[in-house]
Amino acid sequence: MLAATAAFRSRCLAAAVLCGLFAGSADMVLAQEIGRDSPAEAAGERGAVAGQPDPGADRDNPPVIEAPHDPGRWAPSAGYAPTELGGANSFAATDVPPMESYGFSDAVPVVVELFTSQGCSSCPAADAMLSALADKADILPLSYHVDYWDYLGWADSFARPEFSKRQESYARAAGEHAVYTPQLIVAGSDTALSLGPAQLMGLIDASRFAPALVSVQRKATPEGQVIKLMPLSDLGDRIQILLVRYAPRRTVDVTGGENYGKRMTYANVVLSLEVLAEWDGAAPLRVTVKSSGLADDSFPADTRHAVLVQRELGRRGLPGPILAAVRLD
Repeated sequence: MLAATAAFRSRCLAAAVLCGLFAGSADMVLAQEIGRDSPAEAAGERGAVAGQPDPGADRDNPPVIEAPHDPGRWAPSAGYAPTELGGANSFAATDVPPMESYGFSDAVPVVVELFTSQGCSSCPAADAMLSALADKADILPLSYHVDYWDYLGWADSFARPEFSKRQESYARAAGEHAVYTPQLIVAGSDTALSLGPAQLMGLIDASRFAPALVSVQRKATPEGQVIKLMPLSDLGDRIQILLVRYAPRRTVDVTGGENYGKRMTYANVVLSLEVLAEWDGAAPLRVTVKSSGLADDSFPADTRHAVLVQRELGRRGLPGPILAAVRLD
């Protein structure tokens, strides 16, 4: 269980934000917002580089180690002794039966984030598990490709350093001192070593049955889609409104590294993640999303979009529970 306690209440922010979404894949641009505090301070502290001291870290908050003792499971270290967390990657092809949602359905999907790599030999079974969830309306699976495996002879074509930093930030929030692949995180708060399909569905169902903290309403208007967020209790922390762009399906022929010779198919490959706004959760927030523009090479025509409502933990703004998610297309 990833958990932490917020150290500060967020400052009061205005409740209205206007932003624009380019059709198809297109680009999301923050066109106008009133009274928004800049997220730069929190964003600047988030995701310190592994293996290097963090000048803002407390003595009891040591750096995250990207260091595997066994290069078949872990990433390289720089300046810190490796940590062995045996069994973290015990996925096998036989562990991927058809996924079941047990007949439950909600308007707000449960977010399942997978940190993976084309260069990790333990990842294909987890990638298949995530793909099995891709068509379920009540689950939003997202595949983040990390870059710390690229040294093994194959550079992941979807990897971005900010995705590695997001995983490191989750580790910090949980009090962990190492990262690994594959790692599945449910609703921004739940993970487990050696996670198989049954355990994964258990975490998803637990999140589905947890009391809702935010009410989500969406309405189509001539100006675009209007998303209204209403706090149902004291949220207690700052909240980030995140835009995620993702490709629904991609196939890659791997010609190097640990997965040499394999043809890999990935679902809901995250292309970018950005902060649209910060919210104190004290008053309703309304976001208007409208279409315009054209696709480009970074965000091709089949790009899909979703909004995540995620709690920030502590003064460093580490990622916490995902309170709600909204598919935009």
